[in-house]
This record gives sequence, structure tokens and C-alpha cells, in this order.
Amino acid sequence: MSSGSDDFDDDDSSSGHSHKVFKFDIVDGKVTAVYELKDGVLKPKSIDDDGTETYVVEANGDVVRTEVKPFGTEITRYADADGDKLFVRISEQWQISSDATGVVPKFPGALRYSPTDGDDFIAVRAGEDCSGGNGSDDFVIREASHLRIVDFKSLDDDLVFDTGLGLTSRDHLASFVTDIRHDGQNFIVDFGTDVSITLVGVAPDQISWDDVSVLS
Repeated sequence: MSSGSDDFDDDDSSSGHSHKVFKFDIVDGKVTAVYELKDGVLKPKSIDDDGTETYVVEANGDVVRTEVKPFGTEITRYADADGDKLFVRISEQWQISSDATGVVPKFPGALRYSPTDGDDFIAVRAGEDCSGGNGSDDFVIREASHLRIVDFKSLDDDLVFDTGLGLTSRDHLASFVTDIRHDGQNFIVDFGTDVSITLVGVAPDQISWDDVSVLS
């Protein structure tokens, strides 16, 4: 991997080592308030009131968030598996509209936040340790931030860039790399000071550009 310029825009500078946790106030089957757990404290998140962001509580108790984006619709599903009223994201899907303009993401399928024993498409998001399962997994990167993947396997897994930021090739992506380093345990690629990808426990000889694909 080679280095290049420092123009990769930061989207979310938060980082962490566990799945993000959310709480919803639900009244008469409708979400009235949203909170995110940060530093042990539930902090309120705004809900857009212009119709671009909606929350629906499904019959099984899952909460589905839908947000209208320039490229189409982003759908995120949250579940409370243990009944403690705290939810984690379990999947996301970006549905591309037929009249979308400009650069848009290419992969329309659902991305998982928790793996299975099969081949998965895994959502890589800031603030979480992203992990795949026992199969051959595609870790799909859709934001420019500090990202961590904890079980990347070079012989089985791939890094897939589908950012909608106009990336055209691996060479184009490489032009934004400012540093590639190994801290004695983890393989780290920097795109300036605000964006990085950390592959936990991966040695330099266990990753190459052959493990990277660029969709958008």
C-alpha cells in the first residue's frame, strides 16, 4: 500500500471498542425520543421533523429508522435482544433511487452489524469494533472516520469501499493514504489525521491491495 494526499473528508470522528447502544422512548407504538449511550450516559439525539427521518416500531419490537438521503433511502434496524430496553444496530441497507444524481453508493443489499457462520456483508462504522464470522466476509466501508476491524482474515475477507465519495479505483484510494504503519499488534492505514482503518492483530504480510476493492 502506498501513501498520498490528505483530502479524505471526516464524517464521524468518534471511536470505541464495542457496539453502539441506543434507547428509544416509545409511546403508543411510536418513537418519541432517541438516546445514544456515550461514556456511560444516555444522551439525546435529534429526530428530524421535516419528514426525511422516521422511526417505526415493528410487531416483534425492532425499531426501523428510515432516512431520505441524496442517493435514496438509508434503512437501519435496531433490536433489543435481551429485553433491557437498550437497542443495538443489527443491519443497515441503502436503497438507491432511480433518479439519484452525482456519485452514489453501488451496493444495494443489507449489511450486518453482527456476523453469522456464513459469508456476510459487514457494516464498518465508527465507534464500534467491527467483526465478521467464520465465513468469507466483505467489510463494507461507507464513511470516512476512525474505523476498527477486529478479525480481518486476508485469505478469506475483503475490504470494500462503497462510500459514494467518488472513489474510482484502488489507485485513486491509495492516493489519499498518508501513512501505513504497524504498532506491534495492529495494522493501521491513515488517511490524514481524522480518518484511519485499524486491522486488529493483522501483520503487514497478512494484508495487501489484493484484499481491497472500490465500488464508489
